[in-house]
Amino acid sequence: MAAANFIPRTSFPAPTLPRAYFLGHHAKAIRKMREMTADIDLIYEVRDARAPLSTRNTIFDSIIGVKPRVVVYTKKDLSAIHPEMFRAWHPRGDYCTVNTHDHTSVKSLVNLSKRLCANRESFFGLRVMIMGMPNVGKSSLLNTLRHAGVGRRKAAKTGALAGVTRNISSYVKIHEDPDILVYDTPGVSLPKTIDAETMLTLSTIGSISVGLVDPTIQADYLLYQLNLVDPSGSLYIKYSPPTNDIEDFLTSYCLRMHRLSKGGYPDLLGAATHWVDRWRKGLEGRIAFDDFKNPSAYKEWEAAHDERRRKERGQQSDQKFRVA
Repeated sequence: MAAANFIPRTSFPAPTLPRAYFLGHHAKAIRKMREMTADIDLIYEVRDARAPLSTRNTIFDSIIGVKPRVVVYTKKDLSAIHPEMFRAWHPRGDYCTVNTHDHTSVKSLVNLSKRLCANRESFFGLRVMIMGMPNVGKSSLLNTLRHAGVGRRKAAKTGALAGVTRNISSYVKIHEDPDILVYDTPGVSLPKTIDAETMLTLSTIGSISVGLVDPTIQADYLLYQLNLVDPSGSLYIKYSPPTNDIEDFLTSYCLRMHRLSKGGYPDLLGAATHWVDRWRKGLEGRIAFDDFKNPSAYKEWEAAHDERRRKERGQQSDQKFRVA
C-alpha cells in the first residue's frame, strides 16, 4: 500500500491471553519488602520509559505508604515519549528519566535523592530500596549508580529476560558523603493485569516471560504501535511498505533479512521473534506504548484503576453475602 494512502489501525483486537505472571518468588519478595520498609528512607520505583503506565505496579503503593518515593523511568534512550509528557504526569518533580548507559543521567537521580532527604540525619546513611516490575532495568540502574558514584563495577546480575534477580540483595553503597546505601529487589508482577493490551505491552518489552504470548501476536501488536507512533511507516520502511497486515510485513522481513526455512519458504515465526527482539534491545530505534501523547493519561489511568478496584471489592462483597 502506498504511504500516501495508508491508514493505520486505531484499535487492536484483544486476543485471549493469560492475565497473570505472578510467581512464587514475587510473593516472597513482597513479604520481605513489607518487613524491610520501616528501615528504608527512600524508594526508587522503577518503570520502563517505553511503557510508563503498563509497568506501574500498584502493589507497591501499599508497601511504600507515605515514604518518600522517586519514580525512575529507565531506558529513556529507547523511548519515543516526549520529555514534556513525564513533566505533565509528575508536576511535583518527584521523578527522573535515566539512561543506564549514561553516568550523567543517573547522577541527577542521586542529586534528587539528596534533596528529598536533605533534613534527615542517620549514622547509617540514606537507605534506599529499588522496586519495580520484572526486567524494567532495576539491576542495571543499581550497577550504573554504583559505578558513577563510587567507581566500582557490577554489583547485581542483569539480563535480557524477566526474572534475573530472585532475592533481595544486601545493601550496595552508591555514594559517599553522604553515604547512600541501596537494596536491589526482584521484579514483581501484578497478580492480574488490567487487560489483555497491558499483557501485550509487557510481553513486547520483555517484562514477562516471552513464552506467554505468541511471537506473531507480539509482532502484530508492535506493528500496530509503530504505526501509531509514526503513521508514515518510516520506522520499518527498510523492511516493508506501510501495512497493517502482519503476515505481509513478516514475509517482506524474511526476504530482506534472508530468514527462509528449508525449501525457501519465509520463516514467519522466526522472523516475528527476531524482529520484536531487535526492538526490545533498541536496535531498531525508539518506541512508545500506553497513552503516550495524552498529558492527562496518568490521572486517567489512576482514576480507571480506582474504579476497577471498587468494582472488584463490590463483587467480592456480593459473593461473600451469597455464600453467607
